[in-house]
Amino acid sequence: MATTTATAPQAHLRLLALLTAAAALRIYLFTHHPHLQQSLTAHPQTSTPIHSLTTLREQVHLRALAAFHRATVPAGHHSPLVVATLGQVLRAPSSEVASAVLWSVLDVLGAWALYRSALLKSRTTASVDKLGAGAEGHQTRSEQRALKVAALYLFNPFNLASCLSRTTKPLSSSLTLLAVQQAMEGHAFLSTFVLSLAAHTALYPLLYLPPLLLLVRRQTGLLTNGQRSAHWALVSALAGVAVGFGGGIWLAWTLQGRSWDWIYHSWGSIILLTDLTPNIGLWSYFITEMFDHFRDFFLLTLNVHVLSYVAPFTIKFRADPLFALTALAGIFAVFQSYPTVADAGLFWGLLSLHPEIFPYLRHPLVTTLLLTYATLLLPIFHTLWLGPGSRSGSGNANFFYAITLVWGLGGQAAVLDACWAWGRARWEGERRERVALAARVDPGAGPGG
Repeated sequence: MATTTATAPQAHLRLLALLTAAAALRIYLFTHHPHLQQSLTAHPQTSTPIHSLTTLREQVHLRALAAFHRATVPAGHHSPLVVATLGQVLRAPSSEVASAVLWSVLDVLGAWALYRSALLKSRTTASVDKLGAGAEGHQTRSEQRALKVAALYLFNPFNLASCLSRTTKPLSSSLTLLAVQQAMEGHAFLSTFVLSLAAHTALYPLLYLPPLLLLVRRQTGLLTNGQRSAHWALVSALAGVAVGFGGGIWLAWTLQGRSWDWIYHSWGSIILLTDLTPNIGLWSYFITEMFDHFRDFFLLTLNVHVLSYVAPFTIKFRADPLFALTALAGIFAVFQSYPTVADAGLFWGLLSLHPEIFPYLRHPLVTTLLLTYATLLLPIFHTLWLGPGSRSGSGNANFFYAITLVWGLGGQAAVLDACWAWGRARWEGERRERVALAARVDPGAGPGG
């Protein structure tokens, strides 16, 4: 007990040092390398019209003008809730410094949520496995592992670039991670409430609701030893959705001057792909090249394709809803309408919560090389097409589209490999349990008995 008590402050100090270093790095890059953030703000890898700082600033400015002239508040790609919240920072006298601090804090908050989730996952696993004598050593290893999870998230180049671009994606990712952390804590209402707020920034987080409900139900039973009803936890979780999502819609309607047009411009743009500015997803080029009379059919197909993963993944991984949520994050990182590298960063952050599957990955090197290859060539091919090099005819849309296919291939290779590794790890665990049970029943029987 004394050892555990002594190591707790050390773990907290290491976590504080890690979070401080990551925030300091981000603020330094914001203040000393403005050209870097300007480049990232305009690049399709890190920014899309639906989530960009440029469109957010435009909406904030138009909202201020409408309030001054008592005119109708114009709708845009961002939810009125996001505009009203982040607009306070963007209108501040020292908005550059304030926004640098805010976006740095968002990343730090997401990393803290991952750290807590990693600790809770390890502790609940230990309670299920009924660890006894090695509990102190297990706690130390859990804290070290959780620190690595937070560090991987904070210093992931995808997350760092997304933070510097100052889009609304880091806000969505941080809220999603907080929702997962609250579910791991067994706080049903807060978990779904926070997830509903994340849905107001990007809509897709709402699709995490089915596995999140399973996670809340599972964690509530584990943390309370069955004392709290799982059905009551589900009722609380659904109440969180009603308050967060329904209340958010009402508040956005009020902020928009009692108008519903923001739904079409915000969520409708995500579903209908109204802005065909090139991005790293698979939708934009495909819909651009499609004949207009086929557009509605293929928009329906693409949206249903994204939705079609939710139920099968939730059912297949119902024994491990946290992994179901992780796999869905990988799917959305490729197949949503306006993806950026922030979505990939969220997936890799959640995947780091499952170290038990890493030894069973079949082709991690191939996946890493595919993603590295695409990450390096995406800005080059975009510049050859639309940058200064395009004046000499050195590139076209097919160059950029081809490398987005490689990016999608790498992302889905990671999801498929992780799903296979999860199944293999689970099979190996069940096999060891059967061998141990057989050894207890018949001490003379070995692994081959």
